Amino acid sequence: MTRTANPWTVDTRTIVLAAIFGAMVIALQVVGLGSIPVPNVSGAMTTLLIPVILGAIIGGPLVGMFAGLIMGVIYLILPATAAFGPITLIVPRLVFALVAWAVYGALRGSTNNAVISGAAAGAAGALTNTVTAVGIAVLLGQVPVEVIPAILPQALIELVGCAVIVPIIVVAVETSLRARAR
Repeated sequence: MTRTANPWTVDTRTIVLAAIFGAMVIALQVVGLGSIPVPNVSGAMTTLLIPVILGAIIGGPLVGMFAGLIMGVIYLILPATAAFGPITLIVPRLVFALVAWAVYGALRGSTNNAVISGAAAGAAGALTNTVTAVGIAVLLGQVPVEVIPAILPQALIELVGCAVIVPIIVVAVETSLRARAR
């Protein structure tokens, strides 16, 4: 869905899409839909992954990384997560945006199927977020390695949610763009 030109170029389209997807992340958190309570160690699963992954797919890596940065900054401000610090809270959000963008681009180019590409990018993005965030927290001694089994159900729910919701929105956007181009 991203342009074939250099995806690392900052132009008006990139800035506008970054603002839109960054605002989506903020809006989800402000209205209370950014974190859904679940009974595990973290206490909540996030829906903020979705606009970050969509930003990366629709707008490219810079848009996804900007939305991921906004997500990380939100977690840095929240009292429940602020103690983890910027490395644990921001770096994984930048990385999973890049992974989602790369997976979507690679699969879209080889399969030409938006549903499969979107589902794989959603799943890969969610999994990358969990693995990098928990991995960094364990490496920095912020959480014990024993916490990993307790986080697995949340990770699975986020993975499945992103794998289902992302392709639905990607197909809708692509259909809308095709109709508009006629």
